[in-house]
Amino acid sequence: MTDSTRTASPRFTQCFSISHDKDVDGLVSAAIVWRYAKKKGLKHSLELTDYGSFESAFKRVAELKNALIIVTDLGLDDTSRDTVVGILRRAVTNGCRVVWLDHHQWPEVSIRAILSLRNRTVLKINHGYCASEIAHKVLMPNDSVSAELARIARDTDFNVREIEAATALTDAINVLRFAALDRKENITLALYPLVQLLAEEGISGVWDEARGRLKDDVLARRVAHYRKEKRKRMRKALEGHCDFEIHGRLVRIVELPTGVTTTDMGTFLSQPENLVVGNKQLPVADLVITVGQGGKIGFRRGNDSVRCDAAAKLFNGGGHPFAAGGDYGTYSDFTAVCDDIFVTLSNSTSWLAKATDASDGGSGSSAQSDR
Repeated sequence: MTDSTRTASPRFTQCFSISHDKDVDGLVSAAIVWRYAKKKGLKHSLELTDYGSFESAFKRVAELKNALIIVTDLGLDDTSRDTVVGILRRAVTNGCRVVWLDHHQWPEVSIRAILSLRNRTVLKINHGYCASEIAHKVLMPNDSVSAELARIARDTDFNVREIEAATALTDAINVLRFAALDRKENITLALYPLVQLLAEEGISGVWDEARGRLKDDVLARRVAHYRKEKRKRMRKALEGHCDFEIHGRLVRIVELPTGVTTTDMGTFLSQPENLVVGNKQLPVADLVITVGQGGKIGFRRGNDSVRCDAAAKLFNGGGHPFAAGGDYGTYSDFTAVCDDIFVTLSNSTSWLAKATDASDGGSGSSAQSDR
């Protein structure tokens, strides 16, 4: 479905948006949905969430009536599928329509479950785009502000790192999100003003291009401090790395410091000038794996000889060939985690890229239920 006029009809009175709270792609997707709701004259509500918190994020959906429910930048895995689909069935019974726009790898059973919903449910999955690009193409194809936002989201989500404003926005989100987590505050409320600015004014609402900095002086100072501390923590984390040669690929495992994202760590470890430990220059690894204290593991690649999504699948996760996430579980001994990861990767060759693999994401799927 590429014609935005087919997504909503006059009987819908509100738009309920659910998106990923962890990165630029999630927030920009939400901003594009917000612009769409405004264009259609729909009352707008927003819920930001992360994997593992779907039940609380979707609970309001069951009470909605005659609402357009748009979910962006979130995959539906086996863990949360039954709960989410059950809630959405009740919403559809109340006259709601579900539009789900994503770019992650989905289990086939989850795709079938969403498409089994009635009231012309729409599911768009395309691994070659970030979620913001899909939201732009489906909802606001002729909107220049949405196009620019989608370009910025791609720069961060595909780890291109060519747009200064995109990098600054990434750090601003991390600053606000980590502060909310530390204070046990609602993350949606903490990030809501940022999404609103993006929705109303685009990137110019938060970024001063002439000055090359964030418009909010307080947030700019917080980001500058965050960057300095982040770099110190990443350098220290690198000192405790574990390197393995597995199936002819160099795999580097690093314990993720507090207040640092997998994307940050992956970017840091992809730059040779950062890879000096003592007097030794380390090579860029083919596959970088970060292990967080909560047991979440992230995968980033140094070249296209590996597939992050396939590696993550070995750890109950998924994502893209170039970036993915999984779950190891809680742990107390980092060295033991490294040994377990080594064994798991050694017992499989599925994560090695083949000559026929697409370099950045493969084909997508698109479906719409007309029941």
